[in-house]
Amino acid sequence: MSYYQGGYLSVPSFDGPSDTRSNTSHRSGGSQSRHHSQPSGSHVSASHVSASHHGSQAPGSRPPSNAGGASGPQGYPEPLGYDPGREKKFGEDFNKNIDLPPEAYVQGKLNTPFARRPGFGSQGKKVGVQVNQFRLLNVPLQDVIQYDISLDPEPLRPSFIKKVWNTSGVQAALKKDPTYGIMPHSWLYDGHRLVWSRNNFPRIEIKVDMDKEQGRPSIPGRSNKFVLLLTRRTTIRLASLKSYLEGKSEWDTHVLECMNFFDHVIRHWPSQHLLAIKRNFYDTEKSRPFPLSEPHRTIEGIKGIYASIRMNSSMLTGGLGLGINVDVANTAFWRGDISMAEFVRNFLWSFKREWDGMPWPNIYQALRPAPYDDLRHPGRKVPGMSEMFRALRRLQKLTFTVKHRGKSNDSKVYRIKNFLFDAGKYGSEGANARNVTFKRGEDETTIEQYFKDQYGVRLIHWQLPLIETTRSGYFPMECVLVNRFQRYNFKLEPDQTARMIKFAVTRPAQRSQAIMENVKALKWVEDPILKEFGINIKPVMETVGARIIANPKIQFAKKVADPGTRGRWDLRGQMFAGPNPRPLRAWAVIVVNRCVDQPTAQRFAGAFVTSYKGLGGNIATSQPQCFLLSMERSAATADEIEKIYKAVGAQYQAPPDLFFFILPDKSQVVYERLKKNMDIRLAMVSQMVQSSHAVKAQPQYCANVAMKVNAKLGGFTSKLVGANFFIAPTMIIGVDVSHGSHGQAGGGGASIASMAAMTISMNRDATRYAAVCETNGQRIEILSPARIREMIPSTVERWCQEHKCAPQHVFYFRDGVSEGQFAGVLQSEAEEVREQIEKVGRAKIKLTVIVATKRHSIRFFPTGPDGGDNNKNPLPGMVVEHEVTHPFHYDFYMCSHVAIQGTARPVHYHVLHDEVGMPIDKLQQMIYHQCYQYMRSTTPVSIHPAIYYAHLAAARARAHEDVAISERDPMHRLERMNRPLAKGDNSSTTSSTQEYVPPLMPIGGTENKAHPRNVEFFKNTMWYI
Repeated sequence: MSYYQGGYLSVPSFDGPSDTRSNTSHRSGGSQSRHHSQPSGSHVSASHVSASHHGSQAPGSRPPSNAGGASGPQGYPEPLGYDPGREKKFGEDFNKNIDLPPEAYVQGKLNTPFARRPGFGSQGKKVGVQVNQFRLLNVPLQDVIQYDISLDPEPLRPSFIKKVWNTSGVQAALKKDPTYGIMPHSWLYDGHRLVWSRNNFPRIEIKVDMDKEQGRPSIPGRSNKFVLLLTRRTTIRLASLKSYLEGKSEWDTHVLECMNFFDHVIRHWPSQHLLAIKRNFYDTEKSRPFPLSEPHRTIEGIKGIYASIRMNSSMLTGGLGLGINVDVANTAFWRGDISMAEFVRNFLWSFKREWDGMPWPNIYQALRPAPYDDLRHPGRKVPGMSEMFRALRRLQKLTFTVKHRGKSNDSKVYRIKNFLFDAGKYGSEGANARNVTFKRGEDETTIEQYFKDQYGVRLIHWQLPLIETTRSGYFPMECVLVNRFQRYNFKLEPDQTARMIKFAVTRPAQRSQAIMENVKALKWVEDPILKEFGINIKPVMETVGARIIANPKIQFAKKVADPGTRGRWDLRGQMFAGPNPRPLRAWAVIVVNRCVDQPTAQRFAGAFVTSYKGLGGNIATSQPQCFLLSMERSAATADEIEKIYKAVGAQYQAPPDLFFFILPDKSQVVYERLKKNMDIRLAMVSQMVQSSHAVKAQPQYCANVAMKVNAKLGGFTSKLVGANFFIAPTMIIGVDVSHGSHGQAGGGGASIASMAAMTISMNRDATRYAAVCETNGQRIEILSPARIREMIPSTVERWCQEHKCAPQHVFYFRDGVSEGQFAGVLQSEAEEVREQIEKVGRAKIKLTVIVATKRHSIRFFPTGPDGGDNNKNPLPGMVVEHEVTHPFHYDFYMCSHVAIQGTARPVHYHVLHDEVGMPIDKLQQMIYHQCYQYMRSTTPVSIHPAIYYAHLAAARARAHEDVAISERDPMHRLERMNRPLAKGDNSSTTSSTQEYVPPLMPIGGTENKAHPRNVEFFKNTMWYI
């Protein structure tokens, strides 16, 4: 008898003897490659390990079937793998590895066509930069034929086609065909349904006997023979691509076919020696993981290669209009090559503070079903999933392999569907290897006993839940290994994010070197596919011309600051250009949970008053009252804050102006609970301060807080000297929609609302922005006309009242949308914004729509000292309009900030529609200079402030959702979801249907506790900053 101690080589097999054939049956659809092994073959369904089922299958073995392994009831086909009732959206099946232009996603004609570049800017100092894009020097001169590939008979799983394609018989026939003879050229297969070649034949048929290919006898009555069909579909028309790049013709399917072909050409050869995941490649042997979760390592960062083909404007300077964007990919993965039992223990230790270091016996107990109140029968208890068991749901869809004696090279991959749970059947002990049974011959046995008898292995952690796979097999955790290179798709915790930044950040020189090493790893020079099609790629970065726009000067109340190329200034000796119009009179300092004593709180208040007054702040009360607030009983928090609110109001005979809260830590739940009370119930601006900063009360920190308080009370920090961008009353709008990431909704995967935020400049200098926010469904990016009608009219009315006129020019800055959503921004958002502004203002407007994005992999490396800072990053104000931009759309890249660490990421501005017609130099200068007006910083920001503010407002508006704050805390959501589930429930999977998302709660609430003056003031001020 051998004992399993977590070693990799002694894990027993879970495969039955008939499972060998399932690897190649056309009904199984299994496929394998060098780095990927798709699950193949079926495994025993839940009924096969049930005591009530009669059979002789071992756990994981294939049940007998004439359908080639279908695990469902007889007479039913296998699942299709997609929802046949859901209508596929246009563009949904496009190749996601290609950066397609926005018109590729448009069906028919746009009512408002995308703007074309009116020319190039000329102002600013001209410098040179290298860009991490590599030109295509040659393209195929001969015709390239695109073929459709299919099998007869049609396999149940399309992935089986790839297995047939890779057989030696097919590969030999592709070199010499019985009908056409020797094939002079090679073939490029996309792994799905398309093949490209310079061979030009109408139809090729190749007969394949999969049993013979695998060297095994055929089974009578069960054919495993196929005919692989290659059918000529179309000719890749490179002339169509050239015509589009020159701006002479519109986008069509021929251009799309060209780009799809080029993408597969550049990705095929690297995929043979590197692991390909979407646009990234990873060296599975040389990559060095960096732990992102410590001390219990379950997540790791791995560096890879980003590579994608892009259209560009290089035709203007002698190029072909195509280039390969190569960069460094920094990706978070689950840790692999570790026993699932050990992995789960580390995962649970790091999931919740109270579970850290928990010994195995306690883990076993915590994973068992827990008693819950039976809602249908008061007073009774029913078993349900424990909190810890619910946490395991985050591990669903992870893949693993089974390693055991005699089959150490077996690379079959399995996927976690669920962790087995059936409290009704297995009671308080839960489903484990000792009480889950199945029929083995005439006897009933447990999974634990099966492993002991069949493999001589004694399970150590038999009390852990069993893994249920997507192929209906059951596995003990200690007998499987977690696969490497499985992306971690959840939101990183703050400490993990900090470690990821430390791992990813590299200076420009190091990043440039890493990019060139990545180019070498792609092995373009050796690439046989590139040679076959006559494609050459220039292996050096392209040097292009850039411009440095002169920085603005910053106007304060009495002095002017000139940041120069340093991109920073300070507040010493300065006074706010716009001090708060609402004096700070009725205010208070509230200490949460006694995190500091009263003298400390008063000392901080005094330091803040000194700093704010020195900056010109309007303070009527220098010594505010201090209050204590205990939040240990959350139900009493609102009442306690209301008591303080009434006390301060009574003292000053006026509605309170602002409350300071000194917080013990960075708890998001505490923060949002306080903000919800202040924003919604009382319509009061507030300022949160960490106790560690309050204790120090340093002047610089107090000055930074003063900038935020000044903005919340209606003031502004500074403005630009001599700005004359606007020739008519102009409104600037910024829009952002934030989506809750995986993990924010808690361990159960419940959805949370998308949050839309719209900021609108409220003064002539565009230094103050009001914000309005609203929910926008679940993971919906484009604002609907109905949502815009709810959001914008009241703010436009206030704008008109303040300016005493209606806006004539409107700049609409949009963040967070991809090229596939540009048309939606124009047709759904911009037109409704126009209609609502014109309706309120009763005047026509000129509208310019600009999308800004940082989600790209373009980087700039200055070639000389005049274009870069001390770290070799671009100087603030750098604009690039050539080589990496669209061939003829109106777009440009801009670096407006100083990169504190790492390599600067420029912002890509894309002008979708331009009615204002501001000259391009002036537009670029306006965007850059206004980055110096960001209210709470003494450096220019990386993106236009209207967008930055919208991002802040969207995040802050989470506190305004019509749900209890605790419901959005992951731990509390887990507790709320710990209800008993019906057998077979898989509620953690994301539904394709949209759940109802309630609107945000109104500012001031519905309880009439807020003063009307505060309600109106709050809506008009920068409450979110």
